[in-house]
Amino acid sequence: MNNNVENNDFKVKSLAKAMNILECFTSEHPELGVTDIAKMTGLHKSSVHNMISTFCDMGYVSFNPDNSRYYLGLRLLHFGYIINTHLGIRNIFLPYMQKIANTVLENAYLGIPDGSNVLYIEAMAPHGAPARNILGERAPLYCTGLGKAMLAHLPDYDNRIPEMKAFTDNTISSRETLLADLEQTRLRGYAVDNMEHEYGVKCVALPIFGHTGEVIAAISVSAPSLRMSAEAVESIVHSMTALLAPIQRVL
Repeated sequence: MNNNVENNDFKVKSLAKAMNILECFTSEHPELGVTDIAKMTGLHKSSVHNMISTFCDMGYVSFNPDNSRYYLGLRLLHFGYIINTHLGIRNIFLPYMQKIANTVLENAYLGIPDGSNVLYIEAMAPHGAPARNILGERAPLYCTGLGKAMLAHLPDYDNRIPEMKAFTDNTISSRETLLADLEQTRLRGYAVDNMEHEYGVKCVALPIFGHTGEVIAAISVSAPSLRMSAEAVESIVHSMTALLAPIQRVL
């Protein structure tokens, strides 16, 4: 979310401010009051109220009278449907993700770069079991397996590393340490998230490159850290590399 709208060269600053309001709503904070949004965006409460009231009138935001808070409205689902049906990259990767999940018997995830975050666009569990509904969630590039797999190959990687918040005791919190980790990621061909974003969860991720050599996505395998020994990681990487080889050659 871009809080510093006034210092950016947006052609329509009022529109940017309004979109910042929508970006305040997350899976962690699905309902927000006017005061909450004003603090998060730096806007006056009167401006927030006017904008969010307009969103309510249009159906993009709804109001909960029980707690005087707002939440995203059902009309936004229409855009999610359009994106979901036209995001070809997701459809391309689904069968490969299922093969990976079935082979390593762990969940597989697909993400694409979105500014300084990774945007999760698909999850797949072994043998068709229910997978975590992760579509649309975001997490920082610098502390996730998917994120580091892509960040290591993005030409503007330095601009995608914001202030480095620590999510766990294992989160890399210095730029120098992160850059060394990204160099190691490039050399070995995969990234590792060693409980850097969530306690007890370890991930290994491989970047996906387009036909011109640019990184366009990443696929990861995530599991409880106790199941992700060094030997297990090596075996998972071997399986992922083999299963993704056909797609790496044609994208």
